[in-house]
Amino acid sequence: MSLTLDLADDLLVCDDLRTLTLKIEGQGDVLLSKCVLDEPLLVKEMEPAHGQVPQTDRRFHWPQKRSVQPPLGSVLVDEAGTYWTILAVEHRNLVQTWAARARNLAVISAVANTATLLKATYGKGRANEAMAQWVGLFSGESPPTEEDTVPARFQPFSEEAELIFGAEWTKETYRVIFDQAVPMELAGGEYRMIDKDGFRYRIVKYVNEQRIDRLPIAIAIRILEGPEYWNQGPPVDS
Repeated sequence: MSLTLDLADDLLVCDDLRTLTLKIEGQGDVLLSKCVLDEPLLVKEMEPAHGQVPQTDRRFHWPQKRSVQPPLGSVLVDEAGTYWTILAVEHRNLVQTWAARARNLAVISAVANTATLLKATYGKGRANEAMAQWVGLFSGESPPTEEDTVPARFQPFSEEAELIFGAEWTKETYRVIFDQAVPMELAGGEYRMIDKDGFRYRIVKYVNEQRIDRLPIAIAIRILEGPEYWNQGPPVDS
């Protein structure tokens, strides 16, 4: 007589099983009701940013028969509303479960961790030249509205100084880490950012836009000279 070992439901005898929602692009949400066992793995900084950009990894286990194998980039949403992006999935054949390694990335919510995004529209100057006028990226309004302000961490990266024709010129470069991707091309002369102190920044590079394991980052230079700085007026406290 042969003995068939069926462990498919053994996970369900564990205590403290959680309820999560599985979100797969192009499909309806799947409620994983009281069948998910989670395992803390890692908490660290995604980027050196004074502890303001934490990366938290966890592993989630649930019975295979409760869902299809989730594609990478799918999301698990826990009871607190935290989104966990799935980076790797393993099929535990013996116990018939999915084991998904997932990551939560976020910029800590604080007044200092915000950026107001602008885009250029063009009018005519006194000499009939094209002149940039800055409006909110999302609202299209001037001045920008709350709709144009997103969570982002301005992290100082480098500072350079040199003498040009006897005057000192300073270049301050920042890595600006966004809480989520901005859905358009950000780099280039058509866009600006404003930090909480009112300083403006030119965006020279925008990376990681479609990565599931990293937050998007803009490389930006603080505007400290030229007509744009003086025409807009320096920050009140500068």
